[in-house]
Amino acid sequence: MSFNLAGLQPYTDQLSTDLISAALLKPHTVQYLTVMAGKTAGTSAINLLNSNPYIIDATCGFGAAQVGPGGATGNSTVFDQIDLVVQSKMLKEQLCPEDLRNYWLSSQLSPSAYAESVPFEEQIANNKVNNIKQYVENTIWQGDGGSLDGLLSQATVANGCIGGTGAGITVPLAVSTGFETIWNIYNKLTNALKQENDLVMYMSLSNYAIAVQALMNEGNALISQYPNISNASGDAPMSFIWPGTNMTIFGAPGINSNTHIIVGPKKYAFFGTGLLDDADNFKFYYDPSQDVVNFMSKFRLGTAVYASQFVSTI
Repeated sequence: MSFNLAGLQPYTDQLSTDLISAALLKPHTVQYLTVMAGKTAGTSAINLLNSNPYIIDATCGFGAAQVGPGGATGNSTVFDQIDLVVQSKMLKEQLCPEDLRNYWLSSQLSPSAYAESVPFEEQIANNKVNNIKQYVENTIWQGDGGSLDGLLSQATVANGCIGGTGAGITVPLAVSTGFETIWNIYNKLTNALKQENDLVMYMSLSNYAIAVQALMNEGNALISQYPNISNASGDAPMSFIWPGTNMTIFGAPGINSNTHIIVGPKKYAFFGTGLLDDADNFKFYYDPSQDVVNFMSKFRLGTAVYASQFVSTI
């Protein structure tokens, strides 16, 4: 009996883009960030444009009385930039076909007495995709412990966020006070930010579970606004719209702090990656010269946040 490993390379060559895309774009948090693809490793600037209008009764002239004082009090166009740092990452592994025999013989090999093929490329490829997805999810929020800062360290009051503490705000969330806390954090947003149609309140899964309980604790009128769980798929939602607002409550698996809650427009939280060239790839192939199965994935990621547009409890 022998293994037929010929299908490995065609399988991953044909699906390399799909597999690496799934690894980088399917982590839960990425759906609630603005994805900036085509980024090379290094630092790139995200250009931001704001203005302070000074609108008065119509009159002739372009003097100071007509154009306004400028600056924060009127008629100024403000150009700003934030840095998006993207780093290249990789995952490499070697597997021995004899080791594969021990694990896949009973469940995956054909009962035929003749030469066997092992349809394990999809299972192992999917496992590696999930490994990378978990790494990306955690790194988005926690950083890599080196050159990449996560959103938790970037979205703080010290870095320019609106302060999300004070009377009526208790973090970590508690069932008895969670409803009031979420409203009070939301109310720290300016009126302009409250009008944005992509507001997201990012919190840990523990806080998310308590937010649901706090909402249900308010009674049937609000419970009816919480989305139904799909029993057919077995998947519970990790996000819902907070009643009376356009704000999505999102439980991010990568947030490991129950005291840190962040809220602001999705458009101002950025996830940088490559994906548009062969620098981001996913390969899985048999090397007959060494009699090993090689796995290699290379990818790029990084995050940035326009801190002044977010409320943070830290």
